[in-house]
Amino acid sequence: MKNILINKISVLFVVMSAILFTGCEDSIEGINSDPLAALEIDPALLMPEILLGGITAPRTVESFQMSTHSQQWSFSANFGVFRNPERGTISPNTTNNIWIGCYTTALRNLAQMRILTERNNPAARNIIGQAKVLEAFTFLHCTTIFGDMPFSEAIQVDEFPNPNFDSQEDVLRGVATLIDEALVELTTDTDIVDGGDLIYGGDRQSWIRFANSIKLKALMLIANVDPASVTAQLQALVGQPMITENSHEAKLDYLDAAGNQNPIYTLIVQFAGGDQDFYSGGSTLVTLMNNNNDPRRTAYFDEITAGGFAGQPQGSLILDPDQFSQISLDVIRPELPDRYATAPETNFYLAEAALLGLIPGGQAAADTFYQAGITTSLGRYDGLANEVPAADKATYLASARGSIAADSQADALTKIHEEHYVADFMRHQESWTTIRRNQVPAYEAITGTVLTGNINRYAIPLSEVTSNPNAPAVEALTTPMFFQN
Repeated sequence: MKNILINKISVLFVVMSAILFTGCEDSIEGINSDPLAALEIDPALLMPEILLGGITAPRTVESFQMSTHSQQWSFSANFGVFRNPERGTISPNTTNNIWIGCYTTALRNLAQMRILTERNNPAARNIIGQAKVLEAFTFLHCTTIFGDMPFSEAIQVDEFPNPNFDSQEDVLRGVATLIDEALVELTTDTDIVDGGDLIYGGDRQSWIRFANSIKLKALMLIANVDPASVTAQLQALVGQPMITENSHEAKLDYLDAAGNQNPIYTLIVQFAGGDQDFYSGGSTLVTLMNNNNDPRRTAYFDEITAGGFAGQPQGSLILDPDQFSQISLDVIRPELPDRYATAPETNFYLAEAALLGLIPGGQAAADTFYQAGITTSLGRYDGLANEVPAADKATYLASARGSIAADSQADALTKIHEEHYVADFMRHQESWTTIRRNQVPAYEAITGTVLTGNINRYAIPLSEVTSNPNAPAVEALTTPMFFQN
């Protein structure tokens, strides 16, 4: 497990960010007289702050409520911070913090990584490649939350002080292009960020897998609406290295040490004395898993007093572990990682692409990818306290859920989507994206919601709307995304 070094690195970069990135400059020109200026700084020193402050902190602090939007969680604590988002009221602080994390902390620092590398070590093409992969991931992360957003004019303050918003379709296509650019930079072995790389420790082949997996996801989101336009790109992608095994996954590990623990776990320790009184399994997810006798239930949830598993209806906010299964503390543990890209996700997208004829192989290839998706999902907790027993894995794989070879295309597609949804557990934003994209499983009614439908997006933050005259009108939270069916 990699040392996150939050205590030292975070403090260092709070100070550095105040010095280096005050205002909206995307250039280091004009600060030559400043003895603390970043003219010769190693870009590797920027990556921990990008990963921790720009990407993972918003995903684990602000985005954990998205698992209620996907109906994988249901909050059991009737506090405003839990009640409001589950019932359809999203705090402006949440949207603002996510937006700042994307643009100010992640994308601006990634631009600085590229500027500094091109200026001081232009032969270090792998560092440029790493930066572009993370830029693509950040844009993909943000567009699936907000929809339309600045992309082509983003982080270019001198040229575009008030950037126009690109359509979500253009952002997704731009993500694929960014990945193509990154892969060119990662083709040959050059200097690479290693010690500051908290994901892969500078392993170039792992970054290539990550890049291809991001591209696959972006293309499959587009394919949900316009498959013909991305078929050639998907077919070119097949056979390229991707995250298809659990050992490949892109993740940032937290540590079991004060100050370095996953914030979701820290919340429980600080406000509930270590008891898990906040998070129940959502009825939509638990019902699906009960119907399939899914062995991952014991990995995900605590049993109710009478035995078995019961999901809590969305928005009910009832604290009753005797009645509803709580999310297991074997899952919400101090070192719980933030998983950016996983093997099940990649395998299920490939299964869908093969089944629909977007890539070669037809239903036989789809079944191979499907089984790999289930196998890697069942193996997610291997070696941990909540490991799924080998016999239970074998039973599940031997059941009707273990294959789509004999199913109709419609039934096979439903099973792919359902298994993808189950495998996304504890990946808050991704589980929300999966259910929005596929409308599988069906949403259940939400008690006490202020909305007329399900949450499909977050509003562009007021800070952006009021400061950027090119910002579009605010969309309703229920307005579907481009990629939704």
